[in-house]
Amino acid sequence: MNLKLSIRCGVPVVFFLAGCYTAHPLEAPLPQPATRIVAQVTDSGTVAMANAIGPGAQEVEAVVSTADSNTWNLSLVRVDHRGGFSVMWNKELVPFPRYALTSVTEKRFDRRKSWLAGGLVVAGAFTAAKLFHALGADENKDGGPIGQATRIPSGGGF
Repeated sequence: MNLKLSIRCGVPVVFFLAGCYTAHPLEAPLPQPATRIVAQVTDSGTVAMANAIGPGAQEVEAVVSTADSNTWNLSLVRVDHRGGFSVMWNKELVPFPRYALTSVTEKRFDRRKSWLAGGLVVAGAFTAAKLFHALGADENKDGGPIGQATRIPSGGGF
């Protein structure tokens, strides 16, 4: 694979994987639909929501579907539990009583940080490719075709 093709294929993947997010306090008492939030689960919320999201939940990350003063309907992305393990969700809709959540922050995509991280990854990959080329790691030393080292007999038996 040549360098131009590697860059053409790799750049979109790098920008997708290198997205940076920032957390901001929720500006309104009720989040707008489609807002991505991270919230701590209160002790009473952990007990009340144990059947829906599992016992010992500490933190949830979700996208708000609807919210009123009593209930927030959240499409769950991740639930962190006591004991240090995390469970990924596939945006299943779960209603939360408002008292079950505290310390709610909005998680926003930060374009500036994402471009910076993506640029650093691309520069690192380009530097590594140039370094491998300078060291001769991409050349065939003996000049001939690469021979077949192992032949597996037909029939699959040994």
